[in-house]
Amino acid sequence: MKFFYFLFLFILSCKSDHENLVMEIEELISKEKYEKALDLLKERLSENRPSAEIISKSKPNQPRIFQMSEDRRKIVWTENKTVFYKDLITDTQKNLELKIRPELLHISGNAEFAIIQYPLRQKGGCVIYAYSLLNITVEYESAVHIPCKTGMGISPKGDKIFYFFENDLYEERTSHPKNPKKIISFDQFPPPFPKLKTNLQLASIGEDWLVWSGAGGAYNLYLYQSQTKKVQLLSKDVVLPKITYNNGHSGYIVTGKIGDLYLKEIEYSTNRIPFLGRGIPISTREAYSWKLANKDEFVTGNQNEPLQPMKWKVLGKKEHLPLFLERFWVVDGDRIIYENAQGELILDQLNFSQEDYIMLDYYKKVKKSADS
Repeated sequence: MKFFYFLFLFILSCKSDHENLVMEIEELISKEKYEKALDLLKERLSENRPSAEIISKSKPNQPRIFQMSEDRRKIVWTENKTVFYKDLITDTQKNLELKIRPELLHISGNAEFAIIQYPLRQKGGCVIYAYSLLNITVEYESAVHIPCKTGMGISPKGDKIFYFFENDLYEERTSHPKNPKKIISFDQFPPPFPKLKTNLQLASIGEDWLVWSGAGGAYNLYLYQSQTKKVQLLSKDVVLPKITYNNGHSGYIVTGKIGDLYLKEIEYSTNRIPFLGRGIPISTREAYSWKLANKDEFVTGNQNEPLQPMKWKVLGKKEHLPLFLERFWVVDGDRIIYENAQGELILDQLNFSQEDYIMLDYYKKVKKSADS
């Protein structure tokens, strides 16, 4: 009897971890212990893979603010009162200790400078600071206090900051003496519905700026050219006040209306008016998509629990990727940065093994049985 017991243990030891897990899942399914099987599968699909790089093991008290450069090769994020910078190509890393946790953070298009809002507890509103992320001794405090969450930006050289004050666009050099200047009046970028409280947001595209003016899911999108200081309407019927950067020369915006959405590419370069593409019809969940290297291929979230990345292609199939996570972003080289259940920040590839897909198929099968 002992011989057969040890033989069984020997056979188990010869099997891979994957094969042993499959055996355990099959046994649990046969006994209809679906919840236990789901727990094991969730754990397997959530674990860090051998290809993963742990960027941060910390779990901040508050959600990270995460930003990336226009070419998606540099990333900046916050953890409580610390700002971290990482170049994904050279692996250069910096960190900046702040006075208090920021209310809002935006970075320059090259990710070398940051503009930060700190809340004013007594007076209300926010104070603005500008920082160099490569030279942590460089700091500038703006002369103006603005409502928190108001749109703002910082130039690629860090020598100018831009922000909205009383709905007008201001420019301020990050040097003394402090001299904020109103450069564009609100009437030059009117919203679609003037009677509603207007949300004004900024995003850099090279040396120039996109300006969103609107509320809810209805915005007008304008171009502000830094050299000429001119404003031009680029698009109406913009749904989200955001751009998803691609390669340093293009990005994507969402236009249309709820139930009739389009993902439009915006191409830009120095001294040229940006070009807006015709647009790709998308669903609501595809509004937050990142472009992959292959033509017309994107990644978005599945909007279900647990959250998974979902690869989709224009006029093609949608593919749920075998990875469970909390939040994610897609960076240069078709790589993913995500937060796992432990709050770690992970960098990984979007390549998956056959074993990964087998585990996902098991999860779908067991979930269906558990729900029936």
